[in-house]
Amino acid sequence: MDSLLSKECNVEIANLKAILTRFTTIDEIITILSARFKDFAFHTLKDIPHPQELYNNMPASLMVVESIFKNEKIIIVGDYDADGVCATCIMLDFFESLAYPHVDFAMPNRFIHGYGFSRALFEEIIQNHSDVKLIITVDNGVSSFEAGQLCKERGIKLIITDHHTLEVDKDTNNKIPHCNFLINPQQKDCTFPYKEICGSLVAWYFCCAIKISMQQICQNPKSIVKRYIPQNNNTSKPHTYQYIKRLTNTYCANLSNLRMESFLLLVGIAIISDVMPLNAINHTICKYALKNFIGAKKYAIQVLVEYLRCPVNSQSLGFRLIPLLNAAGRIDNGKIALNFLRSKSIEEARYYFKQLKDLNARRKSLQEEVAQKAHNAIAHFQQNNTMICVVGNNWHEGVLGIVAGKMAEEFKKPCFVLTHINGICKGSGRSYGNIDLIASMQKIGHLANRYGGHVGAVGLEIPYSNIQNFIDSFTPINYVAQTCYDVLGILEANLITEHLFHHIISFEPYGNGNPIPKFFIELEILTYKKTVQGFLEFQLCYDTQIFKAMFFNSKYANFKFCTGDKLQFLGMFAVDTQSNYSHVFNNTHQIMLIIDKIYGLQRKTI
Repeated sequence: MDSLLSKECNVEIANLKAILTRFTTIDEIITILSARFKDFAFHTLKDIPHPQELYNNMPASLMVVESIFKNEKIIIVGDYDADGVCATCIMLDFFESLAYPHVDFAMPNRFIHGYGFSRALFEEIIQNHSDVKLIITVDNGVSSFEAGQLCKERGIKLIITDHHTLEVDKDTNNKIPHCNFLINPQQKDCTFPYKEICGSLVAWYFCCAIKISMQQICQNPKSIVKRYIPQNNNTSKPHTYQYIKRLTNTYCANLSNLRMESFLLLVGIAIISDVMPLNAINHTICKYALKNFIGAKKYAIQVLVEYLRCPVNSQSLGFRLIPLLNAAGRIDNGKIALNFLRSKSIEEARYYFKQLKDLNARRKSLQEEVAQKAHNAIAHFQQNNTMICVVGNNWHEGVLGIVAGKMAEEFKKPCFVLTHINGICKGSGRSYGNIDLIASMQKIGHLANRYGGHVGAVGLEIPYSNIQNFIDSFTPINYVAQTCYDVLGILEANLITEHLFHHIISFEPYGNGNPIPKFFIELEILTYKKTVQGFLEFQLCYDTQIFKAMFFNSKYANFKFCTGDKLQFLGMFAVDTQSNYSHVFNNTHQIMLIIDKIYGLQRKTI
């Protein structure tokens, strides 16, 4: 008997119907979705925490202002993933808007420098920018102990802005690299009300602090001359004062025209890319970003909207755009994604975007290749019941994290996928369920050369000789999981309307902590066909209404569905992008259903 008609399927469906709420009105659904936001402290940008609430943010900004008025060379050190690229772009765009010219950036190449602000990257910075006086990291730095020491020895100021969990010593005290300031909500001294924010949001807050400090200091040019400008026999004080006054007038004018909200479009991308919990601050900023994508002046975002040709929401960004931005750092060089985001013309943006699409196609091919090898390698080590760790020779580093995430979902436990080169294993781990992966790693961190990350994902480097001990010693640490809203309830067919769809999209963005509403639905099959990719496209009906539904999975590609059968599935609302689509939501457009899971089938009785 086929699985869709099995006794097990009937039992599962009966159990679902017994425990799920059966919705009879749209208001019942709205009440449940509204309850997710009842504890939010604010819903608009004007109410988000002030930059001074982020520990070290304001004093560190004064150090940057000092460097600006001394005309010192500043280097921004970013990361090569989507969050790091967006954070780097925010900082560079901010300094460009300020019209401060002595700024450049450095970004690690994972195949040359490894992750983050390393010794190798520090040495490259010194070689290319011998006059550097201040380094600012974004979305990395909490593990840069060696680079921090090198900055100290060279007399280079270092400000670390990051959001990753800090390493701890045997007494569980935070270990912090040498730096002048650390701006990170994860550090114990930071009372910022939201710990789980992305690196781009930390960078944005730092730019806000720099703007505030600049505006305050620019109000008194004489104080700048006295505090920041060294006097010597060749520079008269009146001349210096006039010069500083002209400079401050320029900076003040530029700052007054600078809208910090404009950078939040990139922060929104980063929030989704790093799967940050969509709590009050993340939800509010992300919602603002999605609302303002259409009509954005940034050429890269114009190209993204042009490419998507569908509603700009967390799903379209998460599944179609962010993999392209990540592909640059995974397969080649994250600078390609940065060049795309900083494009100065629509032609330039399209040029780099084509490169990103080509790299993403290459990424998919490599991912399939490594995934197959990883499954075959499970038996190479004696596995711990609470995790999986696989190691292979010379696997492509850029896809290890993706493969780890896929395997974690498949085996329902944390998974580490590592590549072995000359006795050293490098790679990524991904969590599952409510397991805090970075806290779990901290218990056995002494076995690794280096590691870093957060609750859901870590990167690590570990000697091959320590792998079995690592597996044996891994003990998962759980955190308090948020309420799961996987299946919201049973949706009566008469409620599948555009009216309900509009209410559902009003609670966007959806994601971690605010999952998209999914419903158990039963509808009669009118027609179905298989796409070239093996996916299924249905026409489902209720009374005189006809609904298009897509199942983006080849699992039932060869199953025989019949007209009149009742399909029982987990579904969610979407816009049919193949119909006449308008970006303006209040225009009429065709809705469709995305089938997330097929529970069973009720054959038509004759």
